[in-house]
Amino acid sequence: MKILVVGYGLIGSQRVHALARNPTVCQIVVFDPKLSEGASLTQKATSVGEKAAMSSAYDAAIVATPHDTAVELLPRVFPLAPAVLVEKPLGRTVAEAERLIAASQKPRVRVFVGLNYRFLKNIEHARRLLKSGDLGKVLGVDAVLSHGAQAGYEKSWKTDAERCGGGVCIDPGIHLFDLLFSLFGGAELAAGYLSRQFWPIGVEDHASLILTLPGGAIANLNLSLSSWQSRFEMTIETENAQLFVRGRGKFYGSQRLTVAAKWPWLRPGEPRESQFDYGMEDVSLQQETDEFVAAVKNPNANTEIATSDDALHAMRIVDDCYAKLPKSY
Repeated sequence: MKILVVGYGLIGSQRVHALARNPTVCQIVVFDPKLSEGASLTQKATSVGEKAAMSSAYDAAIVATPHDTAVELLPRVFPLAPAVLVEKPLGRTVAEAERLIAASQKPRVRVFVGLNYRFLKNIEHARRLLKSGDLGKVLGVDAVLSHGAQAGYEKSWKTDAERCGGGVCIDPGIHLFDLLFSLFGGAELAAGYLSRQFWPIGVEDHASLILTLPGGAIANLNLSLSSWQSRFEMTIETENAQLFVRGRGKFYGSQRLTVAAKWPWLRPGEPRESQFDYGMEDVSLQQETDEFVAAVKNPNANTEIATSDDALHAMRIVDDCYAKLPKSY
């Protein structure tokens, strides 16, 4: 399998190395204007110039560039490969996402979106439990996604509304929006507030949101770019148990899942809770890349990888945050 990767930054380089570890992939062509042409990046990956990259045919392509650049590149990449994975989000607005989806339909390209939190081990375990039906109805969800960014973050393209599309709601908040669809089947914004508390930027660095889930349950989400202890947490209350998802590896701590039993005092001989620890190593991006390759090879493959329609659902929440919520910046 021959795959094009456009962009060799933090995520693009991780995608290249993930592809290199996949035995199905035999050749990786990488284009990034910062790379010298002909540079050997792995045994399978070589950098080429823009003309060479954009004039060949591929089995698949990955676009891993800043949001504004991806919007410009995708219509050029669609005719080159029957399947494309673009790093989240798909466009900076719903309108852009819809235009990109329309552009992919003429060459009949299957579009996937890199939303790798779906593949965190604790999230995968929680999804299996929810799908089993044993937990009963979902009653409520609380979630936190926050980090302190890095020194000089105010100069990053991610704090430029024109390039990124917004602040903490779009990145990293879109991961939580996507998980609400992946785990619960949907979500709609009900209320919230956006503010700028720490970074001298023109977009929000904090958001407190209330969303409704199918069946009427409430999801409370808190997003921050100034949490000096990075946090990824999700508490899922159901009729028969409570799930505590904590961590995603690295600075967020070990990937853990705790399942607390309902009314444990009624079953004194059974454990009050069960704990699962999947460790500090985050292999979600590798797994997502492998599932993309599998989906390219077999269009009927069963996968949790996000589609363009999934990304569009999440982008609608992002648009609603910016269009409907009060803000203090």
